[in-house]
Amino acid sequence: MTSLTLNSAISLVFFSILSFLNPMTAAPGANYFANSLYKSSLNSLLSSLSSNATHNLDFYNTTTGQNTSNRLYGLFLCRGDVTPEICRGCVAAATKDVAHKCSREKVAVIWYDECMIRYSNESIFSTVDVKPRVALLNTQNISNQDQLNRLVNTTMTELAAQALDFPIGVEKFGTKEVTMSAFQTLYNLVQCTADLSSTDCNRCLQAAINRLPICCGGKQGGRVTFPSCNVRYELYLFYQTVNATPPPATYTTSSTSNPGFLILDFDCFSFSRKLMSYRAFIFN
Repeated sequence: MTSLTLNSAISLVFFSILSFLNPMTAAPGANYFANSLYKSSLNSLLSSLSSNATHNLDFYNTTTGQNTSNRLYGLFLCRGDVTPEICRGCVAAATKDVAHKCSREKVAVIWYDECMIRYSNESIFSTVDVKPRVALLNTQNISNQDQLNRLVNTTMTELAAQALDFPIGVEKFGTKEVTMSAFQTLYNLVQCTADLSSTDCNRCLQAAINRLPICCGGKQGGRVTFPSCNVRYELYLFYQTVNATPPPATYTTSSTSNPGFLILDFDCFSFSRKLMSYRAFIFN
């Protein structure tokens, strides 16, 4: 079964092994003083993102700042299957999280299971951005690895091709279930930000799909996440189907000791939620 608009809130649980990274490093010139006009612009941007998530939108982008010295571009994207209530809660938590952890950075992105937000001092709208890029993989292997790898590639490619049917501004989200055996089903999800053209969305998804064998070949689950798109597969249902009722979701901002929180020398980005049975790593 294939679906292009669904509803869900199931938390992914994964484990980060990136503790070797300096958690509080920023590139020279990539931050600003807390009392600057830039800080005011950031506060205004995050407030706008959070407030517009209450308008039953799953994607929104905006710009703040009166001149080039303090201009910021920001957006949020909620996973295409989640309810408006879950989207609102996720964006509200994400804006608080990024304000806490990336408050001095001019470029940031934060990913939750059900949403992501990002901002930059350069325009990020209608542009494919594949960095920073992160892979998450289930550490459990599967016995029929060749079959799984073929099905993942074929199904993801089919979903990516469907993006060619949707113009700029239209939700670009798809899921598909494929039967592997009498006891196993493969669940797949792809999504792009709505501001991408159909061609750019397909190109972004293909780049992410091409990374799956590198990070996750033969594994029971995996995802590749870019700022502009993401792909994910599992052997369990992790998104909301049409007839299912989503469970209530609660969000709390995580502390800087959360092992899934990362700040790199070129950016500020974070994975949030509880982290356990997944491994994460960064692509060059």
